[in-house]
Amino acid sequence: MIAHAFSPPLSISRSTTASSSTASTKLFMAPKYDRASQLWFPTRPEEEASAGYGVFGSLLRQGPVPFVQRLKDPVMYEQAVLKMMASEGMDRNEAQGNMDAYLQNPNDWALQKYEEKNGAPKFDYANANMDPKQLVLTGLWSALLFSIAVRAVYVLTTGCDDFCQEYHI
Repeated sequence: MIAHAFSPPLSISRSTTASSSTASTKLFMAPKYDRASQLWFPTRPEEEASAGYGVFGSLLRQGPVPFVQRLKDPVMYEQAVLKMMASEGMDRNEAQGNMDAYLQNPNDWALQKYEEKNGAPKFDYANANMDPKQLVLTGLWSALLFSIAVRAVYVLTTGCDDFCQEYHI
């Protein structure tokens, strides 16, 4: 699955820019792969982990699976993001959004990428699920479910209290 995250890309992206009347080709600056350590490393400040969003950004965008993966193995996550930046020519947030979507559901992510190659509009994973109204609704639902879970654990560990007996909960 992510085992290939540590190998170098098959090709280096190049971008063509036009300056006045002549066109010049410059090498796309991207994270570099060190064959000795077999690790990717950023070459510019905007490629560093601090330039992207944090673990709670992953939680908000794609849910608990990428959030837990980032907490469980941050080095693997960082290496996968850097490789995606290098091989796909993405910026930091776009690569993180794509990696979070991949970790959440690899099949749907791959299908979306296939559809994009066949002309479908590009999905913005970097800003997915970040609508303020949706975030408020998600927060309220999470608070409600969390309070129910806490109450259930309390009742299971301490037994039925006065509230429980009065309302038969």
